[in-house]
Amino acid sequence: MGAPHKIMAFRLFVVVLAVAAVLVTGRRGAAQEEFPFEIFGRYLESLVPQIGMPGVSAAIIQTPLTGRPVIRKYNVGYADLERKIPARFDTPYPIGGVTQAVTGVLHGVCIDRFTSVFNIDNDIRSIVPAFPVAATSIRQVLSHSTDGRFRYDTALFSHLTQVVESPPCLDQPFRKAIASEVLDRIPGGMRRSVPGMDINRPEGAAARALFDDATVRRYQGVLTELAVPYRIDDRGRASRSDYTSFGLDATTGMVSTVEDLANFEIQLDRRDGVPFSSSTIDKMWSNQSFDLPIGAGGSMVKVVMPTGLGWFVTVESNQTLVWTFGHIRDAASALIVKMPRKRLTLIMLANSGGLANGYNLENATVTSSPFVKVFLRLFI
Repeated sequence: MGAPHKIMAFRLFVVVLAVAAVLVTGRRGAAQEEFPFEIFGRYLESLVPQIGMPGVSAAIIQTPLTGRPVIRKYNVGYADLERKIPARFDTPYPIGGVTQAVTGVLHGVCIDRFTSVFNIDNDIRSIVPAFPVAATSIRQVLSHSTDGRFRYDTALFSHLTQVVESPPCLDQPFRKAIASEVLDRIPGGMRRSVPGMDINRPEGAAARALFDDATVRRYQGVLTELAVPYRIDDRGRASRSDYTSFGLDATTGMVSTVEDLANFEIQLDRRDGVPFSSSTIDKMWSNQSFDLPIGAGGSMVKVVMPTGLGWFVTVESNQTLVWTFGHIRDAASALIVKMPRKRLTLIMLANSGGLANGYNLENATVTSSPFVKVFLRLFI
């Protein structure tokens, strides 16, 4: 093992010790004197710099059946390390693969609104003839189970862009659909979210043409405040990097803030018909299953996926977790974890890969994240 790898291994060992300390003391000792929200905040203040992350914006939201939601905000470090601009609740970050959860919501809108013409069990090739895998339903693509088995594949998922844009669904450009059905429709507002970073770039003329001048100016204003991206080396040192892609599709490309995502998650938890019915939310957040043939006798076996429709759905300590993540290599990362039965949501955004890098989230193992381990320990 080379020197850099030994250093990284030692740093990860220190992180493990820090997590263990919180897990041992957080629930049985300190939690008797402090609220778990406060313990989680102390944990972030310790772990974020240990990993070398320049900045993190986060929140834990509790949405009661009645009354106002409780939002605890956590901001650690900087959105711009060189200029010492702090990470804030309203700092805009690229959210990468969290865009897939929004794609799931758009399909939920189509399920509710266009029942007579839109069916996610139809073959995706009926809408996207060039889809590379035959005999694949829209449901299978939404749940990353193209061949009836779980396989996280963003290239295949990106074909859902065309499904949203098709006449059986929303029949409008994908980014316009995100704006009209999510950003502009969520009560409380998602005014600092942007459907694609290319709106502020020379190649974004076609994207800008979809919106009126006032909306374009608002989007461009948000993008000028975008968190600066950083790369973390094996020694935990951050250096400024660059975003390498700027467009938007069903897989990635949205920009948002913890504040806006909190409004988004609160609205889903309210289940009041916006953006769609409670029964469709249940479908979106339920494990998908498919019958697969076994042997030569025509027997079938039911295989349950660790995914819903655009979201991961897994179980830890008898609690169903609904979650999503984003990872833009050496630039940004994002994590949203919901405990629907407890009506709790954790949202975390970072201007480095530190929330996702090395945790194998694409393999549906959310508890490999030390942040999630502590969240679950404190709140389950």
